[in-house]
Amino acid sequence: MPVILVISLLITVSCSHKFNSDELDLGFYQWNLWDDTEAVNTELTGDSVHPPSCGWEVLHRGNGKLLRIPAIIEDNFPDSEQPSVFWYHCRFTLPEQWEARDIVLKFEGAGPGVEVYLNEALMGVHTGIGAPFEIDVTQKIYYTLDNHLAIRINGIQDTPGPGQAGISGTIVVKSKVPAGDNQSL
Repeated sequence: MPVILVISLLITVSCSHKFNSDELDLGFYQWNLWDDTEAVNTELTGDSVHPPSCGWEVLHRGNGKLLRIPAIIEDNFPDSEQPSVFWYHCRFTLPEQWEARDIVLKFEGAGPGVEVYLNEALMGVHTGIGAPFEIDVTQKIYYTLDNHLAIRINGIQDTPGPGQAGISGTIVVKSKVPAGDNQSL
């Protein structure tokens, strides 16, 4: 009987989400990092969509190397000739109590050129390396289904210095009580 109890506890802990009342740390989740050797390094404009050359379905199924973030590209592909585009992908589900809240993604650091896609929709772009930024994803987030977060890192060859390109900090999903709602977090 004690063995079953221990196994049940381990399954519960390993399958549970790690979040505070209003934050979900995506560093806790499994990520894939994939080098998109067929992609072309493009200028970030915020209005052009650049899907992965393998297609969304293949990326969603876990194409690439498994890792946790933060994760610098050079550390994970040391022998690579560094193609100009890499993709990070993870899948996550929101806590049930977040239904109908505004949701933002808070990046501690990523770059040099970042395109953020949520559920295959371009949500925003960011240029630079290491500077924090956030993107409102309320309009495309799924509250009851798996969400697919894909981050396209563009301009690797333009990175000043080794070990700079990729996701250099945490990514947190943060819920906000909508304006006019007096409910406390």
